Amino acid sequence: MTEGAGIIIAAVPVALQAGEPLVLTDGQGKLPHMQFYGSDEAQIKAALETLIVTHRRILSACAEQLPASMEQTSDARKIVELPYLVTTQTGGDGKGWSSCYDFLPWEDQRNDHGVTLKNRLGEFLLAQVTPPTTSEQVGVRKKVCVLFALEGLRWRPELAPERCGVLIEAGYLPADGQMDMMTLADSRFYKWLAQGLGHLRKPLRSLSMPVELMPERFTIPQFQASMEGVLGETLDKQAFRRSVTNCGLIEEAGGVSDEIFGRPARLFRFKNDVVIARNTQCLPLVLPLAETLTGMETIENLLFSYRRRSESPDPPQDEN
Repeated sequence: MTEGAGIIIAAVPVALQAGEPLVLTDGQGKLPHMQFYGSDEAQIKAALETLIVTHRRILSACAEQLPASMEQTSDARKIVELPYLVTTQTGGDGKGWSSCYDFLPWEDQRNDHGVTLKNRLGEFLLAQVTPPTTSEQVGVRKKVCVLFALEGLRWRPELAPERCGVLIEAGYLPADGQMDMMTLADSRFYKWLAQGLGHLRKPLRSLSMPVELMPERFTIPQFQASMEGVLGETLDKQAFRRSVTNCGLIEEAGGVSDEIFGRPARLFRFKNDVVIARNTQCLPLVLPLAETLTGMETIENLLFSYRRRSESPDPPQDEN
């Protein structure tokens, strides 16, 4: 870490519900984050578990580091931001979860509203460099066209962080309430959420969905709906079925779905080697059950507990 810099560790908790990507916030437009005092993986794991367990509705999760960045405050202090994508399932009553597209509606290209907003934002940004009078402005114009699929270019879901970045630079985010969208408290939270969404989207072209986001058994239509939800775009049904049955990632689990409408569909699951490989690619988080949290009901107590562990000479131990 950079000497003399403060460190903020943040979690971007994402889950799927009926194919819709959800993000966990505190109800005030903020993602879980805290001042971080550690430096090694064990302390990072402890900090993330502390952040997530404040909600007491998630039993397990997987964390992957997103790009770190350094910011400078108004008083010239340096702050290193360490955001982590935390993939999990909602659990409990689902309180605190909102659709990712409530905050980033232009990223959902499955509906007319998202398409219209995407075009509107792209045209707004183009207007800032029209007509282009310098080579730099020509480059900016090309970048905007790529990011927002203008002038006949195709939509690229994985560029969510870059789209968010140019909107922050243009002063569009944080949103001013004039658009039909929920707002986050400041630009950091938009940036972290967009980074998490972009990170999730990149491997989906090869059908590599994080196993912890899906139920243990699922149908191919459910799998497709989840893929479409994360990507924010529709996929051809027949092409998807051919690809997913030949990709080597899933296998029949036996049995059929209990459908109320339509005919039952066969159930599938991820192959065991896919599950094992996933566990080696991320940082597993094991979170204590609600009943073990007696005496730790407030965020202050939780943070004090973590700080006490991180400041001790021994690495923090998992609390079970």
